[in-house]
Amino acid sequence: LGDAYCEGHYGLVKSDKKAAKIYRRAVELGDVSAMRNLGELHTTGSGVKLDKKKSERLFRAAADRGDAMAQCNLGESLVSQQKFEDGLRYYALAADQGFTFGELNLGICYKYGEDTEVDLGKARYWLERAAAKGDEAAIEALADLDAQKAEKIWKRAVELGDVDAMANLGRLYDRGGTGVKLDKKKAERLYRAAADQGDAVAQCGFGDFLHSEQKPEEAFRYYALSADQGYTRSQLPNKASAST
Repeated sequence: LGDAYCEGHYGLVKSDKKAAKIYRRAVELGDVSAMRNLGELHTTGSGVKLDKKKSERLFRAAADRGDAMAQCNLGESLVSQQKFEDGLRYYALAADQGFTFGELNLGICYKYGEDTEVDLGKARYWLERAAAKGDEAAIEALADLDAQKAEKIWKRAVELGDVDAMANLGRLYDRGGTGVKLDKKKAERLYRAAADQGDAVAQCGFGDFLHSEQKPEEAFRYYALSADQGYTRSQLPNKASAST
């Protein structure tokens, strides 16, 4: 019921305040999901008082009972306080359960060496796990880590008609990378294929490409298509100038 009020489902009027009241009762009964959900409300101050300490306490209670999302939330809270070692430990607990954001965050930590030595092997392992589930941030981080391998994976996905892979491979050829040659013609073909299938991110990326190729009117058309789908980066003021 708390989730229903939080999301406004089943005909209920969305109310974080009512959701919080129900979550509190559930927390008293030891409900782990309620601990995490109430912690999230206290993180943002939605329907309750903004209270980072209380949110961390609730996340920790749920995390120590094995809730993967709470483990990841607690990890983020700890990292934001520069408590990298503890944050990394909770990311690892979430990742070990197969939680995508835990895998992503753990991979990023190993990639950049946040309170741990840089370990590109471990970074690749965790990022590949998250990328295999379609996580875009993991896909981009993995491409940056190993452009040649990303090219191979995305080529295979493009052959299967994967629109996201078309956009990602187009971006890779547009920018180039370690072991991958810059190829503007391939980039344009892939961007256009994804954009013309309605992918908002690809439409924006193709707009950027066209703008860089001094084709402002066509660029603006693709920015507009992307913005009409609600993709916010296409709505930035500098995009509007593409038609001038």
